[in-house]
Amino acid sequence: VNLALLKEVVMDYLAEHHDEAVRSLSFPDIPGDVVKDLMIAFGRKMKGNGGATGGSKDDLNMMRVSELRIQLVKLGLDVDGSREAMIE
Repeated sequence: VNLALLKEVVMDYLAEHHDEAVRSLSFPDIPGDVVKDLMIAFGRKMKGNGGATGGSKDDLNMMRVSELRIQLVKLGLDVDGSREAMIE
């Protein structure tokens, strides 16, 4: 199982069902990186797109994991690891 993709799917689900999530989940111990990924997913939802197409760091942060991997393959770089590792 690819954890970066699984994490992205969960974040997309929470962004889509945020009302239910707020009522049903406890948030006190959520790590900061999860909050960042959730904000990225919510930002993609609000912009109405799946990701970004430019090359800036902000654009890379908005890309979906699959889009990041495609770009890394084109550059001949490693595609394994977290979103943060792929962006570095």
